[in-house]
Amino acid sequence: MKPNVILISTFDTKGIECNFIKQVILKNGSGCQTLDVGVGGEPTAVPDISLAHLCEGSEYTVDAIHAMPRGQAVEAASNLVEKYIARLYQQGKMTCIAGIGGAGGTQIVTQAMRTLPFGIPKVMLSTLASGNTRWYMKASDIMMMPSICDVSAINSITSLVYERFGAVCAMGARWFAENFAGHAKEMADPKAKRIALTMYGTTTKGVTRAVKELEKNKFEPIVFHASGAGGMSLEQFARQGIFAGTLEMTLAEIGAHLVGGLHDAGPDRLEAAGEMGLPQVIVPGGADTVVLPPMSDLPDKFKTGRILNMHNPTMTTMRTSKEECVQIGEFIVQKLLKAKGPVKVLIPKGGLSSIDKPGEKFYLPEANEALFETLKNGFKGSKVEVIEDERHLYDPGFGELAAEMIMDMVNRSRA
Repeated sequence: MKPNVILISTFDTKGIECNFIKQVILKNGSGCQTLDVGVGGEPTAVPDISLAHLCEGSEYTVDAIHAMPRGQAVEAASNLVEKYIARLYQQGKMTCIAGIGGAGGTQIVTQAMRTLPFGIPKVMLSTLASGNTRWYMKASDIMMMPSICDVSAINSITSLVYERFGAVCAMGARWFAENFAGHAKEMADPKAKRIALTMYGTTTKGVTRAVKELEKNKFEPIVFHASGAGGMSLEQFARQGIFAGTLEMTLAEIGAHLVGGLHDAGPDRLEAAGEMGLPQVIVPGGADTVVLPPMSDLPDKFKTGRILNMHNPTMTTMRTSKEECVQIGEFIVQKLLKAKGPVKVLIPKGGLSSIDKPGEKFYLPEANEALFETLKNGFKGSKVEVIEDERHLYDPGFGELAAEMIMDMVNRSRA
């Protein structure tokens, strides 16, 4: 496989800039083909792959796209480039996908990037990179680089940005061409004992105990931060079949989804492992917490009558109420009852996080009890086993017990 960057841009506005970056990529030892996804008019430079070429065999023509309202045109271009990039990847003609753009270009390019497998370098130079990039990145391993200025013209500032961007793309393309085949083979090893875990800063000590126990027994723990994107990534990897089991010790993303917090992983959380028939151990750690914006930016509905904690200057955490804990429990029950593989729920009755214990800010035993009762009642008579442990999530032995449970379930499933 030869290193080759597919560099995508809206050539109606950024063709000259794209061709400048192409020369940087070539200078740094990788091939490069430029691809035009401009929907606003004629290109300002000549691309290697035109919008007309993307339209071949589709329902679209260039003139039809140019005549569409901008939103529809961007959607059409997004779908065309997604299909074209998938073909290039399957044919082994691309070892890095890169793009430059503003709002429209970032949408078009990142949609195609998100459909590609983990590992292939995905590098986006965007005017939006310093803002909320969640809609563009989702669960993908996209690297977004801020353009500092608008991606417009070549001057003393933008030329330096373009030089760095092109060098990174070329390096990524060379790395993928030289190394990824071996890595892909390793990831596909059916004998691998990889265990997915979820963690927060306030569940770290308990999860770390589990991680050490897994490593001691020759399992490979892969820990995801329960930040919304972390949970979505876990779900995506689970569907790719690289895990032997999951040990979920931080479920704060569920509360975020139900209440409206920042770390929302969406409505599909806790589905993939069950669909794949993987052994699961579920600990409702972090169910006491919903992450919100800074105190100064809190939505009005959370400003009164709630237990709030300044986690850091950019983040507020809110204690889930008794009613919200019931909702979280019902969500967990609904998902796990559908699981095709073995499931055990391990309840730490002593507390769910570092600040959920006597004397700490989130200590609210009646809310926890509502959660625990919802779980016990919901799984009554089902194949899901519920185990109550009097210890706190952080207590010595609890994380080790959780690890022992998932290891035993994996070993049994492979016997």
